[in-house]
Amino acid sequence: MGICTNKQYAQTNEPPQNHRQNRLYLNYQQLANINHPLNVNHKYNNYFQILPDTTVGKGIKMTNQYTSRLSREEWLEKRKEFWESRVEGEKVYWQSIQKAIEEQDEANAQAILNACDLKLVNNSIQLLYDNSMHKYDVPVFMINEPQSFPSTKFCDAGLLQDFQETELKIKVRSNKLPQDFEVVTHTNQSIAELKTKVQESAPGSEQCRLFIKGREMRNHHLIGNYQLKDGEMVQAFM
Repeated sequence: MGICTNKQYAQTNEPPQNHRQNRLYLNYQQLANINHPLNVNHKYNNYFQILPDTTVGKGIKMTNQYTSRLSREEWLEKRKEFWESRVEGEKVYWQSIQKAIEEQDEANAQAILNACDLKLVNNSIQLLYDNSMHKYDVPVFMINEPQSFPSTKFCDAGLLQDFQETELKIKVRSNKLPQDFEVVTHTNQSIAELKTKVQESAPGSEQCRLFIKGREMRNHHLIGNYQLKDGEMVQAFM
């Protein structure tokens, strides 16, 4: 994975002495506070609820406990998505952070971070910075398991189960096509089948994600689950 492993020494995690860097460090200390509005965990409020007075984990992996609105399957997928979507900072540093989180022995985890000169804020792997003072935020769901998982999938919540079986026409707006187009479908048709129809209108599209009113439509659901009305608009990203 390209992990940094060329150095071995003890890291003090002392605040930087350079005035400009020290100001950044003090700002990072504020961001590390779970109650700060720009704390990274607030980006995931839809999926997880932080329990501010309860902790989980030990040492540099101690975090606030939380409950998950995602099923375990969805939680694992969200974790995979997090690592795959890191574009800020250096990729090799993100790889080292991932390896340190997965490492069971704390001394070994710290050694992995030391090898890349990654330093902890408040002695927590939730927020780190490199020699360029670029910060790396890690939400709690990437570090520890939740207190509980729901009995149903998050993506299934609020869907209509008892719907009328009928044909309907829906409009599709795509980022790859110059104008909206219409698709004839049926409430009993799966979202996967609908995606195939949409992709036929945009040849060469290998992927397709559909959204209705900001909510992603999942392959295993039926069109009727989403309470679509005749002539309603669906957004397609291909």
